[in-house]
Amino acid sequence: MSIKEKFQEWFEYEIDCNAKMLNMLESVPQENRGDSRFQQAVATADHLAACREKWLAYMTGKEANHIPWRNEACDLSTLGPRFAETAKAWTHYLANIEESKLNEDFHFTEANGETYSEPTEVQIVQLFGHASYHRGQIALLVDQLGGETEDTDYVEWWWIKNRGSY
Repeated sequence: MSIKEKFQEWFEYEIDCNAKMLNMLESVPQENRGDSRFQQAVATADHLAACREKWLAYMTGKEANHIPWRNEACDLSTLGPRFAETAKAWTHYLANIEESKLNEDFHFTEANGETYSEPTEVQIVQLFGHASYHRGQIALLVDQLGGETEDTDYVEWWWIKNRGSY
């Protein structure tokens, strides 16, 4: 399997994880949604969407400074459509990027005017690890708030996809 194909598979897994994450957030009982931890969990999910949106814009040479890294006041109802749009955009990007471009640097300028460059492959790997880290935080908060958590381990997803059950 090529690295491009591996990234496509990992992103398929991430789409599944994001759906489970949104289900977890939705499972928090209404009476616990006024707790600051609920908004912290929603804002963290917003951060994951923003990262995927912003980094794709950077990697494709588009202006991304208008996308905030985090919206503390994010409403849960906005996240489903956002993750759906992001999934389409990333699926298209990963299907169409030339494998040789993965090792090439892309350049971007942050809102503060600082300019950076890094290999595309490095940022894609970073996004996967970063998302797992934050989904774990969200799962902990959901559990504390009386919601239902779901397993987002890669191995379970892989077994179900490739063998039919875990």
